Amino acid sequence: MGRRYYCDYCDKSFADNPTSRKVHLTGNAHLQNRKAHYDAFRDEEEILQDDKTKKPCRAFLSTGDCKFGDRCQFSHLSHEDRNRLAEIVRMKQLGAATGKTNTEDNVKNLLMEWVDKRSKKLKLDNVDNSTGNSADTSKTLRPTDCLVAVPEYTLASCLVAFPSLPPSLLPPSKEEILKCDYVSWG
Repeated sequence: MGRRYYCDYCDKSFADNPTSRKVHLTGNAHLQNRKAHYDAFRDEEEILQDDKTKKPCRAFLSTGDCKFGDRCQFSHLSHEDRNRLAEIVRMKQLGAATGKTNTEDNVKNLLMEWVDKRSKKLKLDNVDNSTGNSADTSKTLRPTDCLVAVPEYTLASCLVAFPSLPPSLLPPSKEEILKCDYVSWG
């Protein structure tokens, strides 16, 4: 059997000779699959600019489905999708104008909001429902208290028979895990 050529876009293999490869690479199915692949990585602004020139797809608007899918020449974006993309583009432009990435700040803010909500919920859960007395709510929770659920590790049963194991094979205690300094990767 001769050499085979595999096309990642089409998920197809065929005999590797110049004629077969040229026929495949210039074929309509390959060109559409390649376009669909690269369209998945397009920027929001580029998607909006391209969508402005298209008319809405009647089949997609009426049934929610189009037999042409991503290869349809008409627009499949709803008003909500367009508004969402426009908002993303506006936020990116605002971030570029101020010189800072808005998404990084957004993630940090969302994470801190979640930690605050979680700590409040844990404080409420500490309330003893039977007596109505609250547990020690004066203690403030750290973000690591809410984000890290520390499991209890035990030694594997196959290692119990060995008397002196190196520290790398011993399970860590909860205290060791909580005392670790976690380095933030940049």
